[in-house]
Amino acid sequence: MRRHIIAFVTLLVTASPLLAQDVEFIRALERAQQARPAALTSSARIAPDGEPGTPLVIHGRAYGADRKTPLANAVVFAYHTDREGLYDRPGTTHSWRLRGWAKTDADGRFEFRTIRPGAYPGRSIAEHVHFTLFTASGDRYHAGELNFADDKFVSASARATSDREGEFGSIRTVRREGAVQHVDHRLAVDPRHKF
Repeated sequence: MRRHIIAFVTLLVTASPLLAQDVEFIRALERAQQARPAALTSSARIAPDGEPGTPLVIHGRAYGADRKTPLANAVVFAYHTDREGLYDRPGTTHSWRLRGWAKTDADGRFEFRTIRPGAYPGRSIAEHVHFTLFTASGDRYHAGELNFADDKFVSASARATSDREGEFGSIRTVRREGAVQHVDHRLAVDPRHKF
């Protein structure tokens, strides 16, 4: 019995930072959703007009768990850093200053106009955009990240993982149309990532 108690306490001690981080993330996500606009369309902005940085358009499509059925009327929440690699205004945490919501159309399509996010200052973590899916039935799912194939910080192992996922891989090719970068990105409901 004593051995089981020690194992349980060890589990709590080692897991508690992760649990605390998860709880803080969920609280921040719920706070952010209070700012969700009442009316959403399939095209939205993350970074406001005039935000410094390289213009970026994310052309997205969401699917159900079968990865074949378009996910209609789902809310896609996305956020990312500014061009300096910062999420928040000075003195705030988890405010995700650059964030946006779009509602998928009947074919699961959505689009975000924004800027290319910056890498975290002083760290070798690839530039990325975070996604959360809220289905029409009210369920919510972590929907992964979007990374950019031309980012020097994307590792070989991350590229291999993305390649195995095919069209649902997180690392996407960037195409340029004038001064604007474009990426195509697919999301899918994953029951393992419901929270």
